[in-house]
Amino acid sequence: MFKYELHLHTSETSWCGHVPAAVQVQRLKALGYDGLVVTDHLHAGYLEEVGPERTDANWQALIDRHMLGYTAAAAEGERLGVSVIFCAELRFPEDERDYLAFGITEDWLRAHPYCILLSHEEFFDRYGKELLIVQAHPFRHYDDPDTAHLGGLEIVNCNPRHESRNRLALDRAKEWPGLVRTVGSDVHQDGDEGRGAVL
Repeated sequence: MFKYELHLHTSETSWCGHVPAAVQVQRLKALGYDGLVVTDHLHAGYLEEVGPERTDANWQALIDRHMLGYTAAAAEGERLGVSVIFCAELRFPEDERDYLAFGITEDWLRAHPYCILLSHEEFFDRYGKELLIVQAHPFRHYDDPDTAHLGGLEIVNCNPRHESRNRLALDRAKEWPGLVRTVGSDVHQDGDEGRGAVL
């Protein structure tokens, strides 16, 4: 049996992350985790850091920046024998819902410039067969996850500073049994780690 953290942000990449990636890996190793998934945020707001022009050079610079947290976590994971998997928490322009894109890679992001400027529905229609798109904390601020354009729901989000209404997420997942169910600590700060796991 393996114990994994599926929702974690690093201070190197996510504006809201307050703990360095290597420290995250060390803490999870000490708590008996076999691995973790780095799900740093990636949305249009981060484009401000590389310039407003939609050029390939700016997109590549954005991905260089986005990879910092994962790269640091992967290096520490290799040193400690902890598996580290890349993911991204995407947000699309129409609202502030967040989606974990499992199966995404650095090469995939580099080959799909400005994909974060699509709508959620457009993104799912184009890439939903090659990526597992899971809505993170689907009932935190909204009441109506678009389950027709999802591969899964995060049924338990353990962030202690938000009311994620996890019971509603589980109830909705039961109505759509084809959706993958995930659990994550949603680590941002000291003390967030180890609150949830998938075995």
